[in-house]
Amino acid sequence: MLGQLTAEEGWGGRAERGELYGLPVLRTRANWEGFWGEGRLRRAGRALRRGGAMRALVPRDFGRWDVLGRCGLVPVDPGPFLRGQSLPLTLRALERRGLAPNRATVALRGARADREMAREAVRLCSRVRRLVIDAPRGGEELAKWLRWQLGVPILTRGEQGELALRFDPEGRAGEEPALELYGQTPALEGMALTAPGLEEEDRGDLALLAALWEGGRLGSGQIKIT
Repeated sequence: MLGQLTAEEGWGGRAERGELYGLPVLRTRANWEGFWGEGRLRRAGRALRRGGAMRALVPRDFGRWDVLGRCGLVPVDPGPFLRGQSLPLTLRALERRGLAPNRATVALRGARADREMAREAVRLCSRVRRLVIDAPRGGEELAKWLRWQLGVPILTRGEQGELALRFDPEGRAGEEPALELYGQTPALEGMALTAPGLEEEDRGDLALLAALWEGGRLGSGQIKIT
């Protein structure tokens, strides 16, 4: 169950089931400002956790995860959503730099070559000239598989590309510009993902977009790169 905290007057003692753009949520409200604010927020967090929520959506300017964390709640991780959009992000980033994808080398960098890296490598291999697979764990095996199965030119780990995709913070930082496809505040070379079909205040809320995407409520055709 996904929780949702809204910034409204209330003591946060109750949580009710509802929907957010068709996505089931457990919703509570609280005002965490002022002398009693932390106590109200703590009650809201406990209400969400008792209701079965482990992750929570919060207002975009929320800064009290220290309190919700002690209640057993964590934010929605945008990483899988970001990595799922790596192909359009890559193509747009190359376009913004005046580079044709079929003449560009893209480096995929991370601590290990997992399913997500392999999936995105396969998607990219038909759109870009060459790939660099830079992952200490499993990277060499993935590079060999791409060479033999798909005939993709794969450069060695030490090579640079015109653009890098970093799949996690442990991935080696190269000298080329990079899209960081992880974290609550990813670095996307000045780009942003939005959903124009949502209410204006929600269109650029990355955690919300990730939750809707995971829940099958947001498709690739509904996502815009700005």
